Amino acid sequence: MWLTKEYLRKKGVYSICSSNPYVIEASIEFAREKDDFILIEVTPHQVNQYGGYSGMTPDDFRNFIEKLIKQKNIERDRIILGGDHLGPLPWKDEPYFSAMKKAKELVKAFVESGYQKIHLDCSMPLGNDPQILSPEVIAERARELLEVAEDSAKKNNFELVYVVGTDVPVAGGGEEEGITTLEDFRKSSLALKKYFKDIPHIWEKIVGFVIMLGIGFSYDKVFPYEREKTKEILEEIKKEDLFVEAHSTDYQTKEALRSMVEDGIRILKVGPALTAAFRRAVFLLSLIEDEVIKDKSKSNIKEILLEVMLEDNKYWRSYYKNNNILKIDLYYNLLDRIRYYWEYKEVKKALNKLLDNFSEGLDIKFIYQYFYDSYFLVREGKIKNNPISLIGNEIKKVLEDYHFAINL
Repeated sequence: MWLTKEYLRKKGVYSICSSNPYVIEASIEFAREKDDFILIEVTPHQVNQYGGYSGMTPDDFRNFIEKLIKQKNIERDRIILGGDHLGPLPWKDEPYFSAMKKAKELVKAFVESGYQKIHLDCSMPLGNDPQILSPEVIAERARELLEVAEDSAKKNNFELVYVVGTDVPVAGGGEEEGITTLEDFRKSSLALKKYFKDIPHIWEKIVGFVIMLGIGFSYDKVFPYEREKTKEILEEIKKEDLFVEAHSTDYQTKEALRSMVEDGIRILKVGPALTAAFRRAVFLLSLIEDEVIKDKSKSNIKEILLEVMLEDNKYWRSYYKNNNILKIDLYYNLLDRIRYYWEYKEVKKALNKLLDNFSEGLDIKFIYQYFYDSYFLVREGKIKNNPISLIGNEIKKVLEDYHFAINL
């Protein structure tokens, strides 16, 4: 397995944190084109033993990736599958016993399905917990999950690497995060060492530590990486022979991403920025559709999305609170809560209709007007004149910044 401390000493890696099939397909294509190694990770909200919001179990998602790997003709060992925030998060409202029992089943399912990069996260208070957990309690629970992972890996002769640490911004964005203090890092590190100490060679397998870096994004603002503010904590982590895994790097400039990698932040996770690029491409196609199709065969994708989101608001209501701009938020917000709705039956039907309406290709003048960056690639035969290729190129434009950043 290539994801080792030795590898991370030389360069970084971008981690695709999405279950969106169009994002995954474009990311695998991009890795093949650029000769990159990539991580593809999912959270237990997206994928778990019960299906998650994607409707997929760990086995299902792995099989989906394996199929794409064959289709895209990329070497299998270039891609590592990962489980992000594996722990009791989806069941945090349940008591400790039931939540941790499900978390152990979750970790076992991920490892047995061949996921090699495991982020253990037990930071969330459970149903009968106090509001804030001590580093010792978090470490003790992480130890329970680590034992399950190690046992499953041993039985299946799998090689694993781990990421620990749980100082992360609000999942999916929403506010500026702080910067982890030296004191908090030391407390967390000491607690983990205490509870992990009797597991052979475990700190050789732990490659990354998650901390807060002062980055993140809200509905209308991106909080930039400022390397001078993180210098002290990053130097401390280097002394432990660890690298930092950065969550919510979405929408950072490519120069900021490059600075992160130079500073020892070697795993860059990205998700909403990729699904936002997918959304943007779909909406551009819908604009062209408005121009060329005037009858009932239109997909009406935007209208259907809006109807579905208003009918079922569980994925956005706590994020979008200004009713005066609600429609704008639902469509265009950087938080991209729309990403949770692409698998809804009505939305999938409309999206397939939109894609079918352009299955014979698009008039080149509309590509020039709406997909200018793709226009010359289509003319030169580097990408196909079809909606899937145009969508994929919008996603790849985001990945270009990460490719630039990781290659020091």
